[in-house]
Amino acid sequence: MAFIEWNNSMSIGNPSIDRDHRLLVQYVNEMHAALAAGQGKEILGNILAKLVKYTQEHFGREEILWKSGGYADFDRHKKMHVDLLHTVGQFKSKYDSGTALLSLEVMNYLRDWLTNHILKADKAAAAAIAGKAAGSGVPGSSGLSTGV
Repeated sequence: MAFIEWNNSMSIGNPSIDRDHRLLVQYVNEMHAALAAGQGKEILGNILAKLVKYTQEHFGREEILWKSGGYADFDRHKKMHVDLLHTVGQFKSKYDSGTALLSLEVMNYLRDWLTNHILKADKAAAAAIAGKAAGSGVPGSSGLSTGV
């Protein structure tokens, strides 16, 4: 069984962002599996680097969508992203230097942050943008159906 199970309740309705979220879940699952299998620091470090890089790219795409959609709580949402990248960046630096180990506690933090962020913050942003677009009177304009 995967560490994080993707399910339809995690979909926000934007194919590009949903694809990103699935890939982030996959990377966390890969890292957890590597940790559970006792794989070495190099393999875990490579997965962690891939996760950090893709998270930065994803946040960029998501922030463009939220900002262009006129999401009223954009600044708070972006701060969540900045805070996570700061925390994970600090951990990665410590991991790379050998002063921190990847642990179940770190894995639980990543899992909980990602699932809570998708299910609460991202869904709220997507719903707000969809509601705003629906109120615009432009037929077929949900603000979420276009890929970013």
